[in-house]
Amino acid sequence: MSDSLRPMTESDLPRVLGIEILAYPIAPWTQGNFKGEMDKPYSHPLVLTDDETDEEIYGYVVYWAMGDYFEILNIAVALSHRGMGYAQKILQYVIKDALKCGAKRLILDVRKSNLPAVALYQKAGFTITQYRKGFYSNGEDAYSMTLDLQSEAAPF
Repeated sequence: MSDSLRPMTESDLPRVLGIEILAYPIAPWTQGNFKGEMDKPYSHPLVLTDDETDEEIYGYVVYWAMGDYFEILNIAVALSHRGMGYAQKILQYVIKDALKCGAKRLILDVRKSNLPAVALYQKAGFTITQYRKGFYSNGEDAYSMTLDLQSEAAPF
C-alpha cells in the first residue's frame, strides 16, 4: 500500500489529536495549537496518509519555513505504525523541502528521553547543539539539534 504527505485539514484533527495524545501524553498539543499552525503562512502542517482511501493517518509533521532555516515543531507517528519507516519518510520530506527552498539548516528540539527520535535525527545527520534543562512544561530536558544543509554529507 502506498502513502503520501498532504496538507493537514481541520477534518484531520480528530485523528491527529488521537495520535498526539498517545505520542505525547504529558503535554500534547491541543486542537487550537494545530489550528493556529494552519493559519500561519510560514507553517507547514502535513499528514501522512494512505493513498487508497486518504482516511488513515500514519503520522504528521508541523514545520516552519523561515528563509535560511526550517524548524520542525512537532512530528509523530501513530503507535500502531511505528517501526515501519514512516518517521524517516516524513523527515526525508522535510529535508528535501528545506533543500529545495535553499535553507541552510534544519533545527528541532527533542525530549532527552525520546531515544528513538534522537537516534533517527542523528542517523539523518543532525547533531546535538544545545542541552536545554527543564525545557518542557513537565520539567523534562531537551536537546536542540541541527542539520547543516550546506554540508556535503547527504542525509540518509
